[in-house]
Amino acid sequence: MIRFVLLVLLGGCSFGILSTFVKLAYAKGFSLADVTSAQAYFGAGLLWLLLMIFYLGRKINNKVHVRADLSTRLKLILTGMASGSISLSYYKCVEQTPASIAIILLMQYTWISILLERLIFKVPVTPRKWLFVLIVLIGTVLGSGIIGDRAEAHLSLSGICYGLLAGFFYAVFVLANGYVGNRLPAVVKSSWVVLGVSVMIMAVFPPFGQIQKLISTQAMETYFTDILPYGLLLGFFGMVLPPLLFAYAIPRVGVALSSILGAVELPTAVLCAYLVLGESSSFWQIMGILLILAAIVVVNIPGTKKAAMI
Repeated sequence: MIRFVLLVLLGGCSFGILSTFVKLAYAKGFSLADVTSAQAYFGAGLLWLLLMIFYLGRKINNKVHVRADLSTRLKLILTGMASGSISLSYYKCVEQTPASIAIILLMQYTWISILLERLIFKVPVTPRKWLFVLIVLIGTVLGSGIIGDRAEAHLSLSGICYGLLAGFFYAVFVLANGYVGNRLPAVVKSSWVVLGVSVMIMAVFPPFGQIQKLISTQAMETYFTDILPYGLLLGFFGMVLPPLLFAYAIPRVGVALSSILGAVELPTAVLCAYLVLGESSSFWQIMGILLILAAIVVVNIPGTKKAAMI
């Protein structure tokens, strides 16, 4: 069990550092289309390479290929499209707000997942969970910088909306990972998820016009060289490592505990923003982060049936 817990923690840390990489890419002049496309295509290439190695190994050892039925494939592709939507909305939020604030907005997936569980799986919303929602909202206000010495931080309404939208898609992604395709090997499950991501990114930012423009201006080689490090970093830490770890570990750990462990993404993002980007963290912001983390832990602590109803 400890091994699976550590894998979910590692996946959360991996997601947590993405906003810093995105900010660095924006500083180099790359756009949202550049960043999301590089993450999707480089990540897909890396993951499909792992998939070929996986199947080659099974062939060498005379093992039967593990295949997903059509229904499972479609569900995993839709899960991937939700993951692609996370990147689109979250990176748009990072473009308009500080990275340390964007991650606060993304963390709203915790209470959004409660509502989705109620609507989809008919899981009752107990008074304790309503208290959790209230604490998260208070923590968000404190962590956003609206109060305290970061009150001058620029917060755009569209940036906040994109951050909350990212939180919604993250909730969908986590729930789907806990319920869909669990009988498949992690690399097979993730390969269908990453296909959904690529389809979503390609639909929003068709690559053909960009490629034609780069060829006509003879800038393809320069562009590829410049985007390569960001594409590999974002692809590996955003498209390869977390989906593999979550696909393998979340069904064994459970969605509830995974939401606790995934909260490590929050301090990871804030710490990276502080160390790499030089974004300051006020006392009130730190208190907000601690409130959100405490709320996530408390609402998921297993207890007696009577305790769960209060």
